[in-house]
Amino acid sequence: MHFLYIDPGSGSLLFQALLSGFLTVVVFSKRIISYIKYSFFKKKRDEDEEAETPE
Repeated sequence: MHFLYIDPGSGSLLFQALLSGFLTVVVFSKRIISYIKYSFFKKKRDEDEEAETPE
C-alpha cells in the first residue's frame, strides 16, 4: 500500500495545523522571553531609580 497521496482537503488541513502550531510557538516564546527580560531589567531599573532619588 502507498500512503503518499494526500487529497487537497487533508493537505490544507495539515498545512493549516502545522502553520498555526509554528506561529503559536513563535508568539508564545517571544512573550515569555520579553517577560523574562522585563523582570530582570525591572529590578535593575528599580535599583537605579532608588539610587538617583535624593532624600
